[in-house]
Amino acid sequence: MMHPRRLKGSPGNIARYYTVGDYYTKGDAETSSWGGALAGELGLHGEVDSAQLNALLSGAVDDQQLGRRRADGIDHHPGWDFAISAPKSVSIMALALRDERMVAAHEKAVDAALSYLEEHAQLRRREEGKIVHETTGRLLWARFTEHASRELDPHLHTHIVILNMTNRDPGNPMASLETRAMYAEQMASGQIYRNALAHHLREYGFEIDFDPRRGLFEIRGVPKALIKEMSQRAEQINAHAAEHGLSGQAARRQSFYETRGPKVKVGLDELHDRWDARLIPYEPKLVAVLAQAMEAGERPVPVEPADAARAALFGIRQSEGREAVNPLGRVIAVGLASHVGEVRFEDLRPLLIDHESRRKLLATRGETGDAILTRGRTSRRTVRLEQALTQHLALSLGDGREVASADRLLPVLERAGLSPAQEQALVHMALSGDRITAVRGVAGAGKSMLVRSLKDAAHPGMVLTALAPTSSAAAELGDRAEIASRTVASLLASGGHGLSSKDVLILDEAGQLGNRQALRVLEISRMTGARLILLGDNRQTGAIEQGKAFWLMQKLGLATAELVESRRQETRAMKLAVTQARAGDYAGSLGHLDKVVSGGDAEELAKGLVREWTRLKPQSRATTNILVLENATRLIVNSQIRETLQREGVVAAEDTRLGVLTPAGLSDQEKQMARFYSGGQVLKFNRDQVGAGLARDGEYRVVSVVRDAKGRQLVRLADEQGRIHNWDPRTSNAAQVNVFLSEHRNLAAGDRIQWRLATKELDLKNAERGTVERLDGIMATVRWDRGDRVQQIDLGRHSTWDHGYAETVYSAQSKTYDRVYVLAPVASPLVNGQNFYTAITRARYGVKLWTEDTRKLVAKLEERSGEKTSALEGLGRLERDHSRRFAARNEARLKGLRLEQVEERRKEEGRALARKLDQREPDRGIAGRLAGNARSLFETLDRHLQALAANRQARAPKAEDRATDRNIEERSHGHDR
Repeated sequence: MMHPRRLKGSPGNIARYYTVGDYYTKGDAETSSWGGALAGELGLHGEVDSAQLNALLSGAVDDQQLGRRRADGIDHHPGWDFAISAPKSVSIMALALRDERMVAAHEKAVDAALSYLEEHAQLRRREEGKIVHETTGRLLWARFTEHASRELDPHLHTHIVILNMTNRDPGNPMASLETRAMYAEQMASGQIYRNALAHHLREYGFEIDFDPRRGLFEIRGVPKALIKEMSQRAEQINAHAAEHGLSGQAARRQSFYETRGPKVKVGLDELHDRWDARLIPYEPKLVAVLAQAMEAGERPVPVEPADAARAALFGIRQSEGREAVNPLGRVIAVGLASHVGEVRFEDLRPLLIDHESRRKLLATRGETGDAILTRGRTSRRTVRLEQALTQHLALSLGDGREVASADRLLPVLERAGLSPAQEQALVHMALSGDRITAVRGVAGAGKSMLVRSLKDAAHPGMVLTALAPTSSAAAELGDRAEIASRTVASLLASGGHGLSSKDVLILDEAGQLGNRQALRVLEISRMTGARLILLGDNRQTGAIEQGKAFWLMQKLGLATAELVESRRQETRAMKLAVTQARAGDYAGSLGHLDKVVSGGDAEELAKGLVREWTRLKPQSRATTNILVLENATRLIVNSQIRETLQREGVVAAEDTRLGVLTPAGLSDQEKQMARFYSGGQVLKFNRDQVGAGLARDGEYRVVSVVRDAKGRQLVRLADEQGRIHNWDPRTSNAAQVNVFLSEHRNLAAGDRIQWRLATKELDLKNAERGTVERLDGIMATVRWDRGDRVQQIDLGRHSTWDHGYAETVYSAQSKTYDRVYVLAPVASPLVNGQNFYTAITRARYGVKLWTEDTRKLVAKLEERSGEKTSALEGLGRLERDHSRRFAARNEARLKGLRLEQVEERRKEEGRALARKLDQREPDRGIAGRLAGNARSLFETLDRHLQALAANRQARAPKAEDRATDRNIEERSHGHDR
């Protein structure tokens, strides 16, 4: 792992800490050295001298004194420590068993990481009043390898003390270092180290086990009990982090400092004696590991070209699954993590360069999203995906039928009690001749009231359907507008079957649509002629997947009405809090909340929130929602509320321990690679997997990952009867695979639960909440909030539930409560402007918020908006790819596509009429049925031939496509940021 931190203290104390030692006496085996491109220029070689290090930390280099000149003298920040640590099993074998080869392998792997990190060295200068970051690729560091942790466990690690200086070229004056790019690349540097080290170990004959999601590994055969025993420091940090709900590297750093014990001064010889005594119970297993490595022998381990190619492609595809634009370092880190010990950075890099040379990977040049995009990259596939949105917008112009006429609309407007802006939006929705339109409204702008009014004014025969990315949001809009509802996933699964130009699809929370989902919805609208009305807010929580399609379509010319007044908030303070949050004034917004509690860690904050909530009367509890940002804090809050309610007697004292399935969080790319499956996971399929003999909705437990006769990895699954199935994930559609972790929860009568997976058999939607009225073993009687309906459920068979006291911000979007309590740990990666705004806009009357430090929270919200990235924005193509300019460039092509969609709709109308006639006709006898079957077969064959022709046409390179590709390539070539 790599852990960077800013150095603090006087240069003299820092120099002493690294050169002399702090909590044990350094030995001869622990080396130090100078490094970096600046070392030779400054004549620094060999061991690090304490006096030289002291001077350089002070900013004294040759005849220069670096730093900012202040009234009381020169202020120079000394530098940073980028510490790199070996996996614990490597530390044990290298230090406790004295295998010097592993120490050498560690040092070589550190070299590889530092070489990459140095590429990102920058300085900062002003140019025409703007701050410019210039990459120099030149560093100076002092390097110290150490052998023990503060708890005196074997701990092979190297401190890289990077001095605060750089220059453009040899001989140039020094300047202070800008490290933001280096910090952004720390994950890639750490992964480069681990892959290099793991490959060296395999060359020494050792085998490794690795986690392809996190990129971590250990030497196979080293007992886990020994690793745990020799990780006292890590156990302290992990226990503190788990107890206080801290996750992520920044949060764990808080646990690191809060659990530091007093220093103990010992020598390395004494440490070796201690380690030898602790190894005695594990000696047979360690001897076996060494014997197996010796039997394998030292030999070169060639990197398979196919593995390197898969790692490169996985890095690109996995990264673009979440973001349209990514730092190149993220692509590298993800690709390497998926093939630890199999592929090194030097194997991956040429392939990524080749992807760029062939313009499959494109360099961005503009800002997009809110992350630091060091060498930002997008893929040609992502660019085309976003450009397809433009084409759909161009095809929708003038292609829609009005939902209501003016004469039907007028009486509705007279009695609806709408604001002028709402009236304009309603007219826009009803009378537009475009097939795709939108209403962008602030949270609580009354969009459901508009849909209800539109339904009342609609022409007879028009069918309105509420859509949303989540089942709860779709049901919310459908119930309020009194129209049918379904999820976007349901629509996509049906392929739009049965839709026609008489249908009006009203898609709420459109800001949660990723690019791929949005494109498939637009295609269904195009082929069926159904009107599509998008409702959303650019400032609320966005898509989990790649893209910000709703925002992008507006930039590309989507006709959009706007609602800027919220009608949800009913107090002046809440209106001001929401308005200021929307404007980015987070300090002002916090000042208008009912209460902001700060101080303490996440655990203490959660306790305070629970105390406040449990003081409420039952009626107030029911209308006050608790919102958290991620599952770690959700579990803490749920647990503490249950304890309190059991003491009160609201929840029965007698618990039943039940198994639950919680989402494992695998991406579509991960679902299709066997290496991402591990024992204990549970799989459910949305469709029968006929080839593998796996049934829809059955439960299958992962037993292991095996290889077939051809060396391909397969997942070995056990069904509910214990039968074994070997399944190749590549043969299944990832969208049909649900992967869960098996956990346990206590449940009792009176508990609140939340359903976590839409279940058609039970008519339950994802995120539905209810109360357990009775529990007999595994049979629960639940009264659901929706419709106040009571249902008996076998929780042994249906286990996709969890406690339902706290809710994540994502699942709460579209919902309204009287009051909201928000838990916002600053260290959470999900603390950002969009999530904060979404959370507080759920409340009518007031919000109370708990966080460690208000000032740090404001700074985090200002720094992280939560906005997603866009390929077209990053490439500077938003104006060029606007639908108007696109239509002008592609007039002939669009004309052909319009004819095609009209013909397809005509055919579908004929097929729908034929189906109706078939349903009305009496039994026609054998001859009639045969004739009908022949007609059906003819239609199927006709569709098949048309599809083949369409595929040939699509595969043929069009002049417009070639021109577009050339344009992308020309505009993106050479624009490395």
